[in-house]
Amino acid sequence: MTISREQEIWAMALWVDREHGEEAERFIAERVLHFEATGEAGGKDLWMQVARRYVELRDTLAAEPN
Repeated sequence: MTISREQEIWAMALWVDREHGEEAERFIAERVLHFEATGEAGGKDLWMQVARRYVELRDTLAAEPN
C-alpha cells in the first residue's frame, strides 16, 4: 500500500501531537526556523504544511461534539 504525500503530512502532524503534546507547536516552530536558517526551502515548506495540519487537528479535537 502506498501512502500519499497528504497522508504522510497528516501522519507527521499526528506524530508531533503524540510525541510532544503541549510542546508540539514549539517543536514545529523550531523545525520551521531551523530549515529557514539553513536555507532549506523544501524542509521549511514541509514543516509549514505540517503546522497547518496540526492546527486543523487541534481545532478538531477541541471542537464541541454535535
